[in-house]
Amino acid sequence: MGNLAASPCSNPELTLEDALNAYRQIGFRKFEAFDSWAASALDVTGDPAYYRNMAGSYEMTFSSMHLPPVEDDLDESVDRAVAACRFAEAIGAPVVLYKATSIDNYIRSAGRFLEAIEDISVTPVLQNHAGSPISTLEDYRRVLDGIDDSRMQTVLEVGHFHSAGVRWQDGYDLLAGRIALVHIKDQIGPKPVPFGTGEIDLRELFDRLWSDGYAGDIVVEMELEEDVLKHYAEGVRYLLDNCKGAAL
Repeated sequence: MGNLAASPCSNPELTLEDALNAYRQIGFRKFEAFDSWAASALDVTGDPAYYRNMAGSYEMTFSSMHLPPVEDDLDESVDRAVAACRFAEAIGAPVVLYKATSIDNYIRSAGRFLEAIEDISVTPVLQNHAGSPISTLEDYRRVLDGIDDSRMQTVLEVGHFHSAGVRWQDGYDLLAGRIALVHIKDQIGPKPVPFGTGEIDLRELFDRLWSDGYAGDIVVEMELEEDVLKHYAEGVRYLLDNCKGAAL
């Protein structure tokens, strides 16, 4: 199966079934699940078989899933995140995105969280996101050093590094050896643009990933204001035609 996955952030107004249908028609076979915000968000307290079967009906699987964030109520928040990990395992999502509302909450909660998911077959990852507690290289470094546990892997979030004024190459250097998921966009400054028209060198990114033996998924984000599905399809074609190793 290919390594490109669709993201609900591209069409947050679509329900889960509509999103699966639309992205499958573009050619995707994988979908990153959200637990909130988008209309396609999964209820992580619900029946995982329902979601697994719905995805299967569109010949889709889940590449990854966002977890509910750890807040100041650490014990309760970690419990919710652990329960969501069990849900992710049950829907077949191999990677879970671990979130917290502050750098301190990331560091204070991670040990307990990692111990609690030892028996769950998922890989937890941290994600940089402009405007969030992990925005810059220094933020990422503080969280990684504070957690100090190789079981916590990372997302290389190319677009949000670019929005924060960080070159993805520098992010890659910091995270090398622990990248378990990649998110891609093309942008001019913080503004998303169609693939191949912006400032992010996706060809170089793919070349480096494959030369380093990256074997994970690449979540394709297309946060444009108009004709998103049309640009999404064109963006996928750009990746397949121009980026080494891209596959549906």
